[in-house]
Amino acid sequence: MIQLLAAFLFAWEPVRVARELMMTLGSFGMRGAPAVVEILAHGAVAALAMAGGQALKNRNPAGPQFAALAVTFSVAADVQSLYWSSLPSQTMPGDKAPLAIVVIANGAFWIGYLWRAAGRQPTSSSRALPSKPRP
Repeated sequence: MIQLLAAFLFAWEPVRVARELMMTLGSFGMRGAPAVVEILAHGAVAALAMAGGQALKNRNPAGPQFAALAVTFSVAADVQSLYWSSLPSQTMPGDKAPLAIVVIANGAFWIGYLWRAAGRQPTSSSRALPSKPRP
């Protein structure tokens, strides 16, 4: 399941940003600085998501925490896109709340899963400790 999240983080956010960029590339002059700042912020979230996905794929000990941070920022960017965006959107007004709920629930599921997975992984310091003999 970790590999599924790693693939999702590594692929989904960059594709979403690329789609946003393709939809707005010709209209940045009309949309102004807020649109440029927003697309740059979404690009930063995509880079963070790719790094989090790669950390999970490489089984980095800090991978689950880094991926949880990436999921958190991804959820925040998705909700921001639904409600406070300078970029074009094809979301119907009545669909915003249900989509936001689905995005938040999906993020909460993955963050919960990552916390559980991080708790089961041995840390580098615990691997270095010698085991005590049993009496």
